[in-house]
Amino acid sequence: MTGRLLDAMAHSAARRYGSERVSELAHALQCAELAQAAGADSELTLACLLHDLGRFAVDQSLVFDRVGGARAGARGHHEVGADLIAPFVPERVAWLVRMHADAKRYLCTTEPGYHQTLSPASQHTLTLQGGLMTPEEIARHARHPWLADALRLRRWDDLAKVVGKVTQPLEAWAPLLRTYFR
Repeated sequence: MTGRLLDAMAHSAARRYGSERVSELAHALQCAELAQAAGADSELTLACLLHDLGRFAVDQSLVFDRVGGARAGARGHHEVGADLIAPFVPERVAWLVRMHADAKRYLCTTEPGYHQTLSPASQHTLTLQGGLMTPEEIARHARHPWLADALRLRRWDDLAKVVGKVTQPLEAWAPLLRTYFR
């Protein structure tokens, strides 16, 4: 399984991350490195590395986009990715992958000025992902024990779009992947 994940991620090096100016692979590697540099535990770091797995899984026809119409990158990629990894990883990792789009919605709703910090592409996908949260959604998420981790992942997700940033190679993450995917 680790080999399949590494292959799928390696193929994403040639694919741009939506309308951002970095590849999907560069984005994943940057996000994981930000988590690692901040001292995140292995589960949160793994979630950062794989948070957009659903994008390239659909792009490479490894799975079908349940959402229809637009690419999974715009709408359902967080669900697709979480469902793909759920049988292999702790519940927290799958939940963080599933939550990263809603974490953007949560921050845009609860933190004044956060929306303006998003890239134009991320502002656009916010609408496709449901827009601002309702008071009920905010209350439900605010009680979740892993919300703080989801918000940390989201902030690293936002920062992981630096063109030309040098990161560890994908292969450096193989030991972490092997810990969970056999």
